[in-house]
Amino acid sequence: MLRKILLILIVLTLACVVAFTLNIFDSAKVEAEKAIEIAEISKKPNIVALATVMKTFRDSLSEDLLTAASYPLGHKESYSWSNLPPSRNSDRGGIDFAKLSIDQLTLFHKVLDAFLSDDGMTKVSLITKKAKTQLSEIKTDFWNSRPYYIALFGNPETDGSWGFQLDGHHLALNFLVHGDEVTIVPNHLGTQPTIIDGTIVLEDERKLALVLLNSLDAEQKGKAIQKGTRRGLKVGPGSTTDPYLNYDYSNFVGVGLKASDMDDVQKENLRKLVKAYVYNLETEFADIWMKDIDADFDDTYFVWIGGTTENDSIYYRVFNPAVWIEFNDEARGRDGKPNHIHTITRAPNGKDYGIFALNSGPRTLLEHYAMADHHKVSNVYFDYTITDFIVTE
Repeated sequence: MLRKILLILIVLTLACVVAFTLNIFDSAKVEAEKAIEIAEISKKPNIVALATVMKTFRDSLSEDLLTAASYPLGHKESYSWSNLPPSRNSDRGGIDFAKLSIDQLTLFHKVLDAFLSDDGMTKVSLITKKAKTQLSEIKTDFWNSRPYYIALFGNPETDGSWGFQLDGHHLALNFLVHGDEVTIVPNHLGTQPTIIDGTIVLEDERKLALVLLNSLDAEQKGKAIQKGTRRGLKVGPGSTTDPYLNYDYSNFVGVGLKASDMDDVQKENLRKLVKAYVYNLETEFADIWMKDIDADFDDTYFVWIGGTTENDSIYYRVFNPAVWIEFNDEARGRDGKPNHIHTITRAPNGKDYGIFALNSGPRTLLEHYAMADHHKVSNVYFDYTITDFIVTE
C-alpha cells in the first residue's frame, strides 16, 4: 500500500513537471484543433445578414480599436466577464463604449438588433440606458459611467465561425456564429430598478413563473418548492473568469418538479416561461434552440424558493438538458417590493461559449489522465473508474 501511495505521489509530481514543460506545445495543439473546427462561411441569408452588420461595425473602427477588441476564438477573454460595472481603472478586455463615437455605437446597436429579438433588444436597451444614471448616483468618482465592453472573437470576413461578447453592469451576452448555428450562452440579464421609463424590465420572467407555480396542485408544489434553502443563483454571474466553465450539472438532476409529472396545461406554462429567455435571441435562431429543448422537455426540472406572491422575493430555476435558467430577486426597494433582479441562461449540454470553449476538459484527476495523451500512464491507482468518462465509484 505504501508503495502505491509513493508511486502516485511520484507520478503526480512528474505529471505536473511534464504538464508545465509541455504547456506551450499543448497550447499550440489546442489552437491548431480550434482552427480545424472553424466552419465554412454560411450562405444562409440570416447568417449572411449577421456577418454583414458585424463587418460594417468592424470597418468603422480604427486599426487600434479593432486590435484592442479582437481575440482568437476560444480565448480566455470569452470566459472573463462580470455583471459588476467596471471601475475607471479596471482592465476589462475589449473596448469600452466610451472609446466609441456615436456613429460607431449606432452601428454596434445594429449588430445587437440583428442578433436579438424585439423583446431581447428592448431589455438590453433599457438595462444599458439606466446604468449610466444609476452609477452616477451611486459613486461618481469610481464607476465608469459607460460601463460596457465589447470583445470580438474570430473574423466574419474570412471564417464561418466568429462571435462577440458584450459585458458590463447587469449585462453579459456571449454570441457565437458557427456555420449555420447561432448561440447566446451564457447570458446574464439583470436590472435595478425593475421599472425603467415606465416599462417593467424582465416582467414576463416573473409573471410567467408565477402563472406556472399557481397552476400546480399541492403535491406538485411540494416537489417544486425547496424549503430551508437560501435564494441565490447557483451557476450565476461571472466574476473575472467564469467559475462555471465545464460545470457538472448532474447534482441538480432529480431536484424539483419534473415536467413529466405535469399535465398539458402546466407543461405549456413551463414552456412559455422558457421561451421568455430563449426568445431574447432572434426568432429564427431561437426556434432551433427551442427544438433542442423540446426534444427532452419531459426531463425538465422546475424549482422554486421563497414567497409565492407577486411582491415576494423569489428564486426559481428551470433545468433542461439544453437550457439552464435562473431568476433571483437580489434586494428590495424602500417600498418593500423587489427592485433588483439577476437572471442567468446557460446550456448544460456543453454549448456554453460554443464549440471552441473548453467544454471537453476533464472534471476529475483520473479523467485528466485518461484524456491527456502525454501522460500515457497505466498504473495509477484510484478508488473509482471511468466508463465513457462517467465516473463510477
